[in-house]
Amino acid sequence: MQIAQVLIFRGVENIYTYLLPENADQTFSVGEHVEIPFGRSTAKGLIVKIEPDQKKIPNLKPILKTLPKLPIISAETLDFLFWFKDHYHLTPFKAYQTIMGSYKIKPVKIEESTIKTQDKAYDLNLEQEKIIDTVLKDKANTQYLLFGVTSSGKTEVYIQIAKKILNQKKNVLILLPEIALTPQIANIFKKRFGSKVAVIHSGLTPKQRSLEWNKIYQEHINIVIGPRSAVFAPLKNLGLIIVDEEHENTYKQENNPRYYTHTVAAFRSQTNQAKLIFGSATPSIEIYHHAHSDHPLKLLKLSKRVLDLPMPKVEIIDMKDEIAQGNKNIFSIKLLKQIKISLSKKEKVMILINRRGYAPYIICQKCGTIYSCPECNLSFTYHKDKKLRCHRCNIIKELTHLCPKCKTQSLYFSGLGIQKAETELIKIFPDHNIIRLDKDTAKTSEILEQMLTDFSQKGDILIGTQIIAKGHHFPEVTCVGVLGIDTVLGIPDFRSCERAFQLLTQVAGRAGRSHKKGKVFVQTYMPDHYIFQYAQKHDFEGFYEQEINFRKQLFYPPYSTLINILLSSPKEADLKIYSRELTQYITNSIQTKKLKIQIIGPKPAPIEKIKNYYRWHILLKCPPETEKEIKNILKHLPKPKSWVRLIIDFEPRSIL
Repeated sequence: MQIAQVLIFRGVENIYTYLLPENADQTFSVGEHVEIPFGRSTAKGLIVKIEPDQKKIPNLKPILKTLPKLPIISAETLDFLFWFKDHYHLTPFKAYQTIMGSYKIKPVKIEESTIKTQDKAYDLNLEQEKIIDTVLKDKANTQYLLFGVTSSGKTEVYIQIAKKILNQKKNVLILLPEIALTPQIANIFKKRFGSKVAVIHSGLTPKQRSLEWNKIYQEHINIVIGPRSAVFAPLKNLGLIIVDEEHENTYKQENNPRYYTHTVAAFRSQTNQAKLIFGSATPSIEIYHHAHSDHPLKLLKLSKRVLDLPMPKVEIIDMKDEIAQGNKNIFSIKLLKQIKISLSKKEKVMILINRRGYAPYIICQKCGTIYSCPECNLSFTYHKDKKLRCHRCNIIKELTHLCPKCKTQSLYFSGLGIQKAETELIKIFPDHNIIRLDKDTAKTSEILEQMLTDFSQKGDILIGTQIIAKGHHFPEVTCVGVLGIDTVLGIPDFRSCERAFQLLTQVAGRAGRSHKKGKVFVQTYMPDHYIFQYAQKHDFEGFYEQEINFRKQLFYPPYSTLINILLSSPKEADLKIYSRELTQYITNSIQTKKLKIQIIGPKPAPIEKIKNYYRWHILLKCPPETEKEIKNILKHLPKPKSWVRLIIDFEPRSIL
């Protein structure tokens, strides 16, 4: 008699044992989906192991039947699934759902064609040629950081390496930070590699996603391109994984399961013996540190723009001086002057302002009360559609000038939002085509792609949130303005300076990407902050040296591994009690095992309340070598009451 270990499609912790029926009309194998009896009903499941019934386990129920419409899971994918489950403390089914989704096998008819690249010759500079040669000569599973300034030709390096990998009969996975970049990169690769390229992202319809998934699963595809979730694409025989713009926070999943794309990509590269390239002009502090230490990460550099184009000139504008000179406009005098010059030359302008809405700050002029969301205390943002919105809880209220506290009509709408900036630009430049790009105007990937195309073909000024800073190539852009960067610096997170510097450098890189020189104007009330000194000189290494010293002193990554235990509940008193109970349990366990782990908290999270849930957190700073032991401790935490949520974020990119 044989028995099977079955992963049940339910939110349970265990793998269950079933009997393989004898003399059945069908055979069973590892990786097959089956129907099994479960409790008083039936359930779907996945066979993960078959073995002899040596222990003669009594009262085993037999598997009922196979489910041939569901895909066969390979041994490699099963290993991937159980690693993912263990690394992120998930139930087996949650790990399965994340990696496999709910796809069924649907035969795909596709015209078989060989991979054809364009015959056009692309001139490579010496740096690009050296990097390509290095990657191709190194052993199969080498990891790299490709550190290249903006417009240094990283995409062409990716293409040339991918071409060689495909010639070795291996496949390529290209990951991008978000949907905004996907159409641009996908079009470049499709022009070079034809129909063997698949694009998968959340903007596709379920039918489109199913078709693309089946094309990949049935091995009709050699190159997969997509944002974070594409890391789970069923692409076999991987030879190359590229994580472009690796510094972006969108590579971190911020709801369950809270995976980090870099970690998942690294696991897939190791199991497939594939080369892994992280690319960025502003690498994350951790990954740049790893490239200079004993970590198995090799540093590759592109120090010049293609065709030796100069980096754009960056000017820091002190807005306190503008006010002293009597300028009450939200745009500085110098920025407006350069916009006029650029437009007069038929050149394009980009303006970054990282705040949605019209006025992000609403205050009563009589009693000083800030009009804020009752569920999270964040100030409402006023939009031009005469609605008040909380961007954290998604609450919408009708416009009112009545103070919620003193009941007088004294509310004042202040602060700088993107809609206000757009309104001002339209007043100043009424005869020019101004396009606003944010989550309110680009609600689908199709609209987003169309707006970027419109700007490229007929737009004059593109004003947008940080979505416009990420990798877009518009050769006619010569002027870039940055407004509201101080709000990024004010976020209570140890990575806030890093994010502000990255955002500045990335958006500055949109200027001067052709023979026309670029100029960048950064408006701030804190011109002496050190990030501006380094951004002005395009000096990432200088910024890194200052930032890494701060991380070392305070034992932040890369010197520690962070684990953020986030607790939330509508009952604040119960939340406090459980938070302290949990902290005491962790403290006792750490002391017993004599682990040198720092515990911060329990205390209210920086964002104390969301959707009427109070939030507390416990932050653990762990030496990297203690990761396995602390994870084992966290597996046995005291269970909370049903109205208290417990989330363990093993690789937090934000501690808000």
